[in-house]
Amino acid sequence: MASDRQHGKYDVTARLFKHISQMPRDQQLILLKQLVADDVVTHLFKLIVDMSEEQQIILMDQMGRTPQFDEPVKTLSLDESGPTMRENPRRPCLINTHYSVKDRKYRSYILDISVGGVFVETERTFPAGQPITLLLSIPQNKSPFTLRGRVAWSGPQGFGVKFHSITPDQDKAIRSFVNEQDG
Repeated sequence: MASDRQHGKYDVTARLFKHISQMPRDQQLILLKQLVADDVVTHLFKLIVDMSEEQQIILMDQMGRTPQFDEPVKTLSLDESGPTMRENPRRPCLINTHYSVKDRKYRSYILDISVGGVFVETERTFPAGQPITLLLSIPQNKSPFTLRGRVAWSGPQGFGVKFHSITPDQDKAIRSFVNEQDG
């Protein structure tokens, strides 16, 4: 009896898959909206978690996280869709940070890091050149540290920070983390 129900479920699932795959794309999107209802963020997060790190980076770039720089950046594009060669290698990450701008405290996440700076995810925007102080912990580092810098650019998904005056220990910890191979 349970086997018949199981077989029937697979039959229904297969018919749904076939029907949906034959629907026009606009109808597929309408159906998707109806199925996820108000829980779009949860479904997006599940999809992102299943992506490889490379796919996540590509998605971030496609979402328009292309900064408008106020100061020159040493970036060389190999072609319009190709990778870039930066002065300092970056590592995608998800690091909790507390930061302050003009004596106001905020909390967010760092999505990538290099010895030259970080990208902080937030909907807040700050003017380029604005001084900023970040408190963060690098994974596998003994204790958190404070980094000072300036907002290099700001966009709808967050802002870039260019560090200044990092200590040799901070430089070493960040380099070690950026160069660490995921195992």
